[in-house]
Formats: sequence, C-alpha cells, structure tokens
Amino acid sequence: MRQDRSADSWASLYADHAAAWEQRFADACAACGIDGAVVFSGSVKYRHRDDLQYPFFAEPYFRVWVPYAYPGSAVRIVPGEKPLLVYQRDEDFWHMPAPEPEGVWTDRFEIRCVSIGKALLRELNGVSHLAGIGEDAGEEMGFASVNDPALLSHLDYTRAFKTPYEVACMEEASRIGALGHAATQRALAEAPSEFELNEIYCRASGQRESALPYQNIVALNEHAGILHYQNLDRQPPAQFCTFLLDAGGDFNGYASDITRTRASPGDPFADLIDSLDAMQQQLCAEACPGTDYVSLNDRAHQLLAEVLVAHGIARCSADECYQRGITRVFLPHGLGHLLGLQVHDAGGRLEGPGGAERPPPSEHPFLRLTRTLEPGFVVTIEPGLYFIPALLEDLRQSAAGRSVDWDRVARWLPYGGIRVEDDVLVTETGSRNLTRPALKSCGLA
Repeated sequence: MRQDRSADSWASLYADHAAAWEQRFADACAACGIDGAVVFSGSVKYRHRDDLQYPFFAEPYFRVWVPYAYPGSAVRIVPGEKPLLVYQRDEDFWHMPAPEPEGVWTDRFEIRCVSIGKALLRELNGVSHLAGIGEDAGEEMGFASVNDPALLSHLDYTRAFKTPYEVACMEEASRIGALGHAATQRALAEAPSEFELNEIYCRASGQRESALPYQNIVALNEHAGILHYQNLDRQPPAQFCTFLLDAGGDFNGYASDITRTRASPGDPFADLIDSLDAMQQQLCAEACPGTDYVSLNDRAHQLLAEVLVAHGIARCSADECYQRGITRVFLPHGLGHLLGLQVHDAGGRLEGPGGAERPPPSEHPFLRLTRTLEPGFVVTIEPGLYFIPALLEDLRQSAAGRSVDWDRVARWLPYGGIRVEDDVLVTETGSRNLTRPALKSCGLA
C-alpha cells in the first residue's frame, strides 16, 4: 500500500469496501436464487505449441476482493459467512511461487493454500447451490450456474459505483501513470523513438510492460491519428511534429487511463492542442450527477465544432459544422467510458441490474457509456481531434466537404491528431478530476 496512507487508513477503506461488495453479492445472488458464488481468478495460459506464458490478468470479480492476482485460485462468497480464499502455491524450481497473502485485506478472509489445482474444489466445501464465475468455472464442477448472464449483469451494473477504497486505488494508479507521462515529456528534447519513449514510461512508472493495465499508445507525428496505434518504431522521425501518449497505471487491480498530446514549442499546432485541452476541461466540469453521458458526448461535438471553426478547419458556422456531421469525421470515437477493474469497465450500457441495455445512438456507434452519471462513477473524458486520411477522403467526396479548408487539413495531416484524457470521479455535488492533481505533482498540467 502507498506510504502516505497509513495501514489503519487502508484497513478501514478495505473493510468498508468488502462490506459493500458482500452486500452487492448478496443482492445479486438473491435476485438469481442462489446461495452464493465462487469466483475463479483464472489460469496462466501458454502459447500454442510452446511453453511460454502469456501475461496473466485475473478475473475482475476476483480482484474486487484480492489485491494480488493469484493464478489458479478462487474466492468463495456466501452471505452471512466469512469469505474464503483458496490460493494455489506451487513449489517448483521453474517459477517463483505466489507470495503468501499479507496486508490489511487478509483479516476479512479465511485463507487456505493448495499446491495443485485439483485440491481447489475440495477446499470450497460443496458448490451445488453456488454460482461459478470466471473462465475456470465449468459445468462439470457441479455449480448451480456458470457465468450466469443475469448474475453478471447485476454485478456489472453496481460495479459502476466505486467504493472509497476503489477510488483511493485509482488515485494511486493515477500517480503511477503521471510519473511515466512526466518522464516521457522531459525526454522529448533528446528526440527519442517511440520504442525508447515506451521504455522511459515503464521505467519511470515502475511497471513491467506485461503488467500495464493496457498496451501503451506511444505515437509520434501521423501515428497520433491511429486511435489504437500498436507499433513502436525504433527510429525517431526525421522531424518531430507531435507526441501522443495514452498510458495508465495499475494499483491493486484498478486502472488509470491518461492521454496527453504535445507539439514542439512555438508550433502553431500547439494552439489547437490548447483549444482541445480547454474544451476537455469544460466537459470534465460538466460530468456531474444527473448528466446523461449520451448528451455529454453530443456536447463534445458541439464544442468541437466551435474549435474547428475557430481554427479555420471548418469554413461554416459551428452549428452547421455540428448539424452536418463534420465533427464526427474529426472525432470518430466516443467521449469516454467507465473505468475501474478494467480499463473499459463493464456495465457502461446497462439500464439497470436486470440486464437491459441502452444502445448508443446510431451516429455515435462506438460510445461505450450510455448511462446517466451518478455519484461514485469514475469515467474518462477524452475528446479528440484527428486527421485520419481515410475518413477525410470520404468527407472530401461528400457535399459537406465543401465546408472544409482542405489546405489547412493538409497542413495538419503530418501531425496525426490530438487526444486529451482525464479520469473523473462523479461526486454528490459535481465531479473531481483524479488525473490533473497527479500530473500537477509531477510538474505537468
């Protein structure tokens, strides 16, 4: 646990968190007519016809309870009983065995250790009236249900409401990510490659690449226009235009998700970045309880239209730019998503615990969050402005294309695009930005 919080503080936060989740599991199990649930962490997987392992990521509902991602383990949750953790600890000479459970969270559990996977079920004390959750849960194990969509929908819906412990973990994940962002921006003066920038980020944030909450997007110049750019060029570009870094941190299984874009000092493109940053901060301030996130996404396009007109990219009124769908070419993804145990956290489109979903509007099909914001939600606010050749060519061929200054677009094509992303906690009275204080502590905005 982080040193600037006392063990007693973390113990209190975790105790309240566990109590909240015990109630959530009790409510979900009661709604589905079962006595409780067993959540499997999952198993290490190997490459096809190989003995090398893939990076291991535990089932999110296992990480709700256990800060460490124990492979081959399980948690048994039965309302009215002390939760049981059965963890697997193999003693061999090939790999380091899992650590023995320790920390403020262990007092909430009965803990048993097994050395082989077959012993796991025996320690769970019968499962015929329990639900099985996770990849390792199988019908042949005798569960009352296995990965029941109704049970998972109930849990996914309530998962949007973060406990204070979860918020504290995400604040720490933000601090971890901010260290990497600050280090990469300081390194830009040395003209590093994308590969080198990725290494700098991992080193500064203290994270192995295989353990990052998601694969870093480290994009120089035109690569910033590829939304999930996945490569890492080993040679720096001949001329630096822009640097977009979308990278986060992980703490106890909870993620941060941070994006910043930078241009060379004095480059006119920096003014466009500043305009998008101001727009993003306005949207963060509007992420308040009672706000329909679909409407907030629409608001982002209205504001982006003003940016496009102000910078001469669109040669029409902001209202026309918005109404004719020009903004959707420059911002093809949704405004953001729920954040937590997963980067794109589950339950973003659920209308209630019963499983009914509210689909995104047809003009914004990639919007991952369609719920009305409530206190306890942690969401990303990540508007962008991209120069994507394929989308721009379609716009050029359309009637709306006559409202675009194509010479100005051509000027910015080598810059790829801009994204500014913060993680925002919705509070009772408004919202609290989790990202900017962490970046500010590292000397960034």
